[in-house]
Amino acid sequence: MSIVILDIPDSKEELGPWLDRKIVDCQLGQFVKELEFIADDFNPPGYSTDSLQEILGSDRDAVLDRGLKSLNYDQCAAFLANPQMLLELQELVLIEGGNYWQDILAQAELPSSSPPRQKKTKLASSSEPKVHVLQPIEQSPKRSKMPWIISVAALGLLAIVAYQYQIHVANPANNIVENPNDQKSEINPDNNSPAPTMLASNWGWDSPDAFDDSLPPDDYLHELADAAGAWFNKRPDSTDDLKQRLAEFRHGCETLLTAEHTALSEDDREWLRTNCKKWAGEIDQMLADVESKNISEVQKQADQTINQLIREIRLKADEVA
Repeated sequence: MSIVILDIPDSKEELGPWLDRKIVDCQLGQFVKELEFIADDFNPPGYSTDSLQEILGSDRDAVLDRGLKSLNYDQCAAFLANPQMLLELQELVLIEGGNYWQDILAQAELPSSSPPRQKKTKLASSSEPKVHVLQPIEQSPKRSKMPWIISVAALGLLAIVAYQYQIHVANPANNIVENPNDQKSEINPDNNSPAPTMLASNWGWDSPDAFDDSLPPDDYLHELADAAGAWFNKRPDSTDDLKQRLAEFRHGCETLLTAEHTALSEDDREWLRTNCKKWAGEIDQMLADVESKNISEVQKQADQTINQLIREIRLKADEVA
């Protein structure tokens, strides 16, 4: 496996464009976890930021049009010190970003599946790391040490991941069926109800490694959120492509509904299934609308829905941590 933080550029001119590529990369979840692991080691104390808007300030529209090269070094470095803000920025640019971001998405060489997240043991501490804003490269003496600190921290991270990582095996709930519409859906339990439009796939919640019940509950939920994020790995450019992508995501909802989720408590399993039925219903409505509405309108609606469900799963993960 590769460690993303080892690739952070030293040059302030390179940092913004490099972060742009990471924001649309399916490895963003791994990158954020790695940054959380090392943030306190190279950031000066005494300052933190509470919101994405605080970092972007009046440059919000410029970032949506031209990326992080529109920001100064302090603003870009703030994302390294506050890595959760990268997830919020990803949501923002996927929903409101202009052609610049669409071009990066189109050019990205996305792997067939995301590498494993850093997983903690059930006995590991659930305390959240502190985060602080980095000083400019010219002014901060600690900044010159960052490559050394990242290298040492990365070795520690690699040792933890290597020790804890287990090869994922396919969950029986993920078995792909040739004709999923022949199955009775939990959303439409009545045999007389029209079957939802579904297509089996090997990404998202249909991925063979989407469910790892050996994880602690919060990591398990974060893995589900990461899997849902695979929606953004491919951007449909026609009505038929969008219909297929939605039908594949909808099949993933069905897979999520039928999985055992033994890593979770009974209450958390019920929460997940209840919300999944809601999300599946929203996807069904988009599938019904895709023929009659503008493709960009349905695409935007799908992006918003999937970003929202990812956020809800992550909030639940934080709650159970």
